[in-house]
Amino acid sequence: MRALLSLLLLTVLALPALCADSLTLATGGHTDYQIVLPAVATPPQQHAGEELAEFLGQITGAAFPVLPEQAWTGGPALFVGLSTAARTASPTATRQGLGHDGLAIETAGRNVLLYGGEPRGTLYAVYTFLEDHLDCHWWTATASYIPKKADLAIPPISYRHVPVLEYREPFFWEAFDGDWAVRNKANGASERLSPEHGGHIIYQGFVHTLAGLVPSDKYFSIHPEWFAMRDGKRTTGYTQYCLTNQELKDFVVRRVLEELRANPTANIVSVSQNDNGDYCQCPVCAALDAKEGSHAGSLLHFVNYVARAVKTEFPYVAVDTLAYQYTQKPPKYVKPDPNVIVRLCSGVCDTARPLTHPMNREFYRDLVGWNKICHRLYVWDYVTNFAHYLRPQPNVFVLGPNVRTFVEHGVRGLFEQGSYQSTGGDMAPLKAWLLAKMLWDPSRDPDALIREFLNGYYGPAGPFIYEYLQVLHQDAAASPLHLGLGAEVATAWPSYRAMVRANALFARAFQAVAGQPELESRLRLARVAVLYTWLYHPALQVQAQRMGYQWFPGNDPLAATWELGRICFEHNVTRVNENHAFDGAAFAEPRQAAVLPPGFDQPGVVDVQDYACRNRMEGRYAYAKDPTASDGWVVVLPGDQSDQAETQVHLRLLGGRGLTAAQRYRCYAVVKCELIGSQGDAFGVAFYDQATHDDQMHRTIPVSQIRSGEWQTHELGTITLREHPELGHFWIGMVDNGANVKSVAVDRFLLVPVK
Repeated sequence: MRALLSLLLLTVLALPALCADSLTLATGGHTDYQIVLPAVATPPQQHAGEELAEFLGQITGAAFPVLPEQAWTGGPALFVGLSTAARTASPTATRQGLGHDGLAIETAGRNVLLYGGEPRGTLYAVYTFLEDHLDCHWWTATASYIPKKADLAIPPISYRHVPVLEYREPFFWEAFDGDWAVRNKANGASERLSPEHGGHIIYQGFVHTLAGLVPSDKYFSIHPEWFAMRDGKRTTGYTQYCLTNQELKDFVVRRVLEELRANPTANIVSVSQNDNGDYCQCPVCAALDAKEGSHAGSLLHFVNYVARAVKTEFPYVAVDTLAYQYTQKPPKYVKPDPNVIVRLCSGVCDTARPLTHPMNREFYRDLVGWNKICHRLYVWDYVTNFAHYLRPQPNVFVLGPNVRTFVEHGVRGLFEQGSYQSTGGDMAPLKAWLLAKMLWDPSRDPDALIREFLNGYYGPAGPFIYEYLQVLHQDAAASPLHLGLGAEVATAWPSYRAMVRANALFARAFQAVAGQPELESRLRLARVAVLYTWLYHPALQVQAQRMGYQWFPGNDPLAATWELGRICFEHNVTRVNENHAFDGAAFAEPRQAAVLPPGFDQPGVVDVQDYACRNRMEGRYAYAKDPTASDGWVVVLPGDQSDQAETQVHLRLLGGRGLTAAQRYRCYAVVKCELIGSQGDAFGVAFYDQATHDDQMHRTIPVSQIRSGEWQTHELGTITLREHPELGHFWIGMVDNGANVKSVAVDRFLLVPVK
């Protein structure tokens, strides 16, 4: 106790010295400080000064005037940008070594200097000062935390930071906002960063650019030898190229130089393979690739040739290419020229496990190999499930360690591709923010950052969401499954027990923020992943039945379907996967009560409405209001599509209502077709049993049986629901007959028990 009292006494005695050294920026909502800019401030410096004044004003209630140094008459100053006045206040201040994005924060007497490299460093200095020293946080484009302190003081500061990653892009919908991006120090090509934000890295082209540089529809007829040989024949369409062909090399050089002359602001030009595996098999390409031990051999020889021509006219521009799919493995002999960027793509990885895990052995080997030969190595990292944006992707706890692994192996640029087409990706606000922080400073503690965000963004619910993420992570770690960028919901992950625990944790999270509408709204969006998994993960039903539990504990699946739709509408979630639109408006308002048609109003008839539909391909169908439909809504498919334009109607969304295992049902579809002609088929229809993996019923409806513009009830055939009746779905698909069929509207399916 005596030792503790002595320690407390020493601490108290030390406080006056600490206070004496501190700088008081505001007292009682008033300030003596001015924000002083260079005599001729750049747009980013001007914006940095305005941002500093804005947030200091929000914190303290004081007005901090912003003025150029020639208007400053003395007094304490916050120098934004390394002006002559700032150098006078601190003669040792220098931008040397800060590059484009590095920053410095220092105190000199009563003054504070905030400056950095051009064009973004000074902005980054201001935001670092506000975040690290004044506790400001910008969680998303619309959610932030700015403290309120009428009395504001800071200790002495001497800090410099130069990011190890020159290219930092969290490629999430949430991260594209320019203000969010600059405040969290992302500088990627896709962020909407204006000149006042300091701009960003500018690509000429971005990826899979050879198709645009040498379009096959224009050049194949006159230069078939430029295109990939496959099985002895030159191929056209979206293919690869014969990269050893000298005429092609010279042509691409001319095209690239033309593009750069038209876009002189570009920092990087992309010369990259198309998105398929149709590499050239001609004898010359094959021999070169065999010698190099990788198809990256012929690609890299080709790109180096282009890069040498670019260097002559554009010495500041790098040439970017991919190590992707068949070019992922580094070559044995050829090395990228100094002005070549190789972007290694992590598509083969299990995203739920760290790069050093045995499941990621192949990619890790290639990362090490490319690091040995690259001057500038970038990585295109996949951090979402492109097949199911809304499904949990248990990678939160590996994102930070993976960034560190990349940096430790020479990576200088990271493109982190998440759910980029709309809001609503699994924990996307957290992942975008966490990645931005780790890309800026990989030495940060990722677990501490995760907790910081969750507690800041979800308030008292944060600890429960952290535990929820741990449950999913531990459940995935125990699974032998490879959880990659396209993992299907049909996999046996997550487990039933983990999802029951997830339900309970979200219930506690909502209790913790009851009566706080903004926090409740954020939680609802986070909970979409849980609802989506229960509804679209049939393996959960099987697990529940095997353990003798009720599927979807404590919930009504039909009500959950509507809740999911309403939440998506509330938060403008328009995508459920990369190729799959979602119309939440169809769930945002009540529907009229559906009445069974004459002849079907009998016991045991099951009515499967359009709200159980999920489309298969992007833009291939839409919900639409139709007052003549049974509940006022329909699903409409366009006639000029193939059978990939398919809507799937899932029985499990009924929650088993009215369905009986081992029961035979006669099936009907209520459909309205708009015809143009009189030939061919109108649509195809089938019932797929996920328990047995077969189509029990499959037929097409000819145009000759259609009365255009009228609702018709088509008898489809008979099915037998097996042990798990909810695991089946109907589908209606188009047959690419746009010359005769304008559209098909689906109202409902009716299942009549066969006695």
